[in-house]
Amino acid sequence: MEASSRIVLDSGLVLTRCDQCREMHGGRTPPTTPPCETCRVDLNEENQDAVNIFYLVQSQFIMGMNGPIAINQLAIHAAMDLYDIPNRRECFQKVIRLSRWYIDEMREKNDG
Repeated sequence: MEASSRIVLDSGLVLTRCDQCREMHGGRTPPTTPPCETCRVDLNEENQDAVNIFYLVQSQFIMGMNGPIAINQLAIHAAMDLYDIPNRRECFQKVIRLSRWYIDEMREKNDG
């Protein structure tokens, strides 16, 4: 799963947020490794709790003038309490990352 926010160059080339991050890290001296594991949540077995919690609270967005701007963090904590999630901090961080990705997806869909 790659971040979907993208830039379309005059040449027609499309750069995703992930492409831009890789380019930025590759251009450093010395080159560094992009922090993909802290930027996205892959749908792996170890992320199942976070995905389940996200689906429970995905309608609990804080709305701004142009749509959702964040997810209600209290809803995440309440859902983790309800389902007795063992590693709450890790799950919370994954749900936040997943919600940021989801908000970006929604914005792109509405802009495009």
